[in-house]
Amino acid sequence: MRLDELQFIVEEHAYKRYCQRVEPVTKEELLSLIREQIRPGHYRQKGYLLLDDVWWRYSVTDSIVTLHTCYGRHHIDLPAAIRWAKQHRDRIVLAGPYGD
Repeated sequence: MRLDELQFIVEEHAYKRYCQRVEPVTKEELLSLIREQIRPGHYRQKGYLLLDDVWWRYSVTDSIVTLHTCYGRHHIDLPAAIRWAKQHRDRIVLAGPYGD
């Protein structure tokens, strides 16, 4: 599948989390940013995607990439951290001190 053939869908939850955790933008601006930032090799195992230091949870069906949630910008390997937290029955808090 070629990158220029991909269609992107940003679910409402992912869009709200991006605006909350990264920056407020319109959905059209966000889709434009994603199309600009997507490059070969950005796909990660187990449904995680890293674009411009922003972690996303995603799935692919045919040539449609659906972004389910946005974890925000992080300097850590977020998929590895999430796996560790699940193994140890712990959690990673991504929201500020006042919650979502």
